[in-house]
Amino acid sequence: MKKIGKIGMAVVALFILTATAVVAEDTGYKGFPRGSALITVQELKHLIDAKNPQLVILAAENSVEYRLGHIPGSRQVDRPDIEAPPETQNGVTGNIIDSDGFTKLARKLGISRDSIVVVYDTKYDATRLWWAFTYYGKGDVRVLDGGVKAWTEAGYPVDLLAPDPPALSGTLTAKVALPSFRVETAAIIAAESSGKAQIWDNRDIREFTGEELKKGAYRAGRIPGSAHSDWALFKKKENQADWLSAFEVTALLQRLGYDRSREQYFYCQSGVRSTQALFALYLSGWPVDKLHNYDSSWIGWSKDTTLPLLTGLPTAPRAAQAGR
Repeated sequence: MKKIGKIGMAVVALFILTATAVVAEDTGYKGFPRGSALITVQELKHLIDAKNPQLVILAAENSVEYRLGHIPGSRQVDRPDIEAPPETQNGVTGNIIDSDGFTKLARKLGISRDSIVVVYDTKYDATRLWWAFTYYGKGDVRVLDGGVKAWTEAGYPVDLLAPDPPALSGTLTAKVALPSFRVETAAIIAAESSGKAQIWDNRDIREFTGEELKKGAYRAGRIPGSAHSDWALFKKKENQADWLSAFEVTALLQRLGYDRSREQYFYCQSGVRSTQALFALYLSGWPVDKLHNYDSSWIGWSKDTTLPLLTGLPTAPRAAQAGR
């Protein structure tokens, strides 16, 4: 039997370390490197049953969804609760509230720095809340995989009445921790002109082509240079709050043409659905400093009539639709 030698041993050691790193990266929930950003309904039920005093559950739902049945103890946080006044955003609705406003909201909900915060939804609003908390410095918030539908399908009970207000006010102070997590129009213009970034439209295809103009937007169409990446592609069709596995997301990103080495910009109608794609890349271990949510999104872009837009289906292959 031949001796391997020092160089051979070094090569073997490097191979083992590399293989170990790959395995370690795939050991998170559903195979995601950052799978801990998700929580299962079983894990949440265990926290509730343990009566953990640090647990705060937030239902990112509208009043109808919330009143039809919510996870016991969960507090409703609807979109208006986290929206800044239009007059502070050049007339654009939907932008995130400032740090003072977010501090007041978090404390009212009983949230402190060491709180265990779980957010859930029935469709796509939970990642908007997760994004807001992460942007403002509480980066350990977890999204309930499968949402309230998975909860009820597991046979767990729901409440119809809202819980009593928190016994104690929270102490969380919101401070911008990831400035690049939130961008505005100037950053999108710079990204489009640089040619070194990817801009993704996470709306439905009819909005992307300009066939549909949703309420709130001023013009129909899309941002020049943007490619389509429907938010719904990252979720299971039978439950739009249930995330695909890391293997499925990786295949999807490759098919759509996502490039890990480039800056990634996301937009939709008002910066909500766009956080779905951003969260999928976050779960997949992509560099956080390269993930940017265009907060004003299409509402802000379409309001400024000096900005160009495109309509119809693009001819570039990278922007072609990826069905599944």
